[in-house]
Amino acid sequence: MTRYPLLFQPGRIGRLALPNRIVMAPMGTGYADEQGHVTDRLIAYHVARAQGGVGLSIVEHTAVRRDGLAGPTMLALYDDEHVPGFRRLCDAVHAAGGRIAVQLNHGGRQADPSLAGELVAPSEHPSPSGKAFARALTTEEVGEIVAAYAAAAARAHEAGADGVEVHLAHGYLGCSFLSPLTNRRTDRYGGDTDRRCQFAREVFTEIRRHCGDDFSVWCRLSADEFVPGGMTLDEARRVAPLLQQAGAQAIHVSGCVGETANLAAACYYDPPLNLAHLADGVKAVVDVPVIAVGKVLTPDLAEGLLARGACDFVALGRPLLADPDWPAKARAGRPEDICPCIACNIGCLHRRMPPAGICFCVTNPRTGREHEWPALSRTASPQRALVIGAGPAGMSAASALAEVGYDVELWEAESELGGAFRRACAAPGKELLRTFLDYQVRRLAQTSVRVRLGREGTVESIAEHAPDVVILASGAASPRPEAFGPRALTAEAVYRDPSLAHGRVAVIGGGRRGVETAHLLAERGSAVTLIEAGTSVGSCIPSGPRAFVLGKLAALGVRVCCGVEALSGSEAGVVGREVGSGAEVLIEADTISLALPRASGSPLAEALKAADCPNVHVIGDAREPRSAQEAVYEGARCAHLIFDEGS
Repeated sequence: MTRYPLLFQPGRIGRLALPNRIVMAPMGTGYADEQGHVTDRLIAYHVARAQGGVGLSIVEHTAVRRDGLAGPTMLALYDDEHVPGFRRLCDAVHAAGGRIAVQLNHGGRQADPSLAGELVAPSEHPSPSGKAFARALTTEEVGEIVAAYAAAAARAHEAGADGVEVHLAHGYLGCSFLSPLTNRRTDRYGGDTDRRCQFAREVFTEIRRHCGDDFSVWCRLSADEFVPGGMTLDEARRVAPLLQQAGAQAIHVSGCVGETANLAAACYYDPPLNLAHLADGVKAVVDVPVIAVGKVLTPDLAEGLLARGACDFVALGRPLLADPDWPAKARAGRPEDICPCIACNIGCLHRRMPPAGICFCVTNPRTGREHEWPALSRTASPQRALVIGAGPAGMSAASALAEVGYDVELWEAESELGGAFRRACAAPGKELLRTFLDYQVRRLAQTSVRVRLGREGTVESIAEHAPDVVILASGAASPRPEAFGPRALTAEAVYRDPSLAHGRVAVIGGGRRGVETAHLLAERGSAVTLIEAGTSVGSCIPSGPRAFVLGKLAALGVRVCCGVEALSGSEAGVVGREVGSGAEVLIEADTISLALPRASGSPLAEALKAADCPNVHVIGDAREPRSAQEAVYEGARCAHLIFDEGS
């Protein structure tokens, strides 16, 4: 008996039978080539999710016309040359036991002007950035685009897809026809609610004519655009029955447009199930299945949606990036073993690691690398490995090596596991990050790794241990506060004990640590000034979290001083210099907190090199201070390299 009986109940969309109620939401990955063809990377990525037990995989938005391209590596089905790649993808997913559908899309006003050329929309309207302007389509051009959707659907059908999803959400062309804000036409494609549905109606009719009644067709709908004058849930409840009448065999309910895109990928600051109320509202007015989406991170949340009748299927996006085996682990009643999505939006949306534009995942470094990182088997020649530092990089490497049979010991100088990431979890609103730290600790405990807390690595202690391989993941050093006087503290000291910061606090450094330190102290009631030499603060934080935390700083009355270089501390506070004018300024403060960039490089690494210590791998912040994404990736990659070298 499964712990989640509703989640693993079979279901149907049209004539498409599905083994469970878990849908993989369409997410742009950047895995296609520059001609929009399916690649081996994309195939391996989808096969992993099919093997993990997802009921239906919906392939990311796929261009029906060249002038609808929204990015340089957007998948495409506007030409017969794209069919063989999709056939390989569909065959591979079917061989893995999965079902697969393709989401069809035209970028409209949100297309990439450098690729699409002239932007088009139902009516004249600016792009979300405001840097381009879409012209209104003629009636004849609308008909041509309708035909393009049908032709792309026919190609998906020919390739072996089990269905198609027509993209009528997120501000793209189909969504723009439904929206009262972007559709102000006076012909048959615009006006009242019914006429704004005419474009979708014709698309469904033409797809059915080309593909037949056995081919399942449904749509994705932004049931609230969260912009003044746009689609609202009340209007969506009038639209959804019309879409059902037009031939949509399910309604996949999402929200937002380009201007409010952060809501479609809610960050760690946002509540779970942030869009579920939209699915609930639409389900009450239609008779076809409803797919809910929106920060459904855990099996308990998914089962709860089904139990209360909010939807018929649950779409998972980022959780399946974090763990492709999410469904299998849920079915087995092991939700605690699921590698969690922490809604950081760093690897999937911000995409800060090379190659540019490629989707990766902070908590699962194999995402997007399935084709080049096969699962490791047990080693035939185990070695002794010593890992120094138990942050995300060190724990990732230690666990991976132990799981393939290495004799691993992990040393951590502090009294707890987690390193700098543990302190990041303590920032207000970032409690979700703790789930990944807990997962890493739990994974470590399930291995044979011997953990030694309070044990610092030195050249002498490492030589005495005599390992075959050393992995140095000891983190980076924070700037010393002495230059700013006796009342100066590091940001790390503030996180350990916020009560050390009293009175008026000046936080020096407007990067992620500085912004979050200011937030922490302001939440505790301190009067905070944030000092940054650059022109803005929090620029390295992905847009969703950045908008939230900067809004919090403003609401809490944090004073932000950009363009000021902090020079020293004084009895009165921080002495600084204006970057532009060179004028000296004084920022009054009782406590100073340093959140400046940490030092790169590792003295221990240099010492080991000087001592001719063999087979030393330096990873994570010990190599260069960066984010948890690089740390976890380098830990896993290091394990692969060591395994390959020892095989």
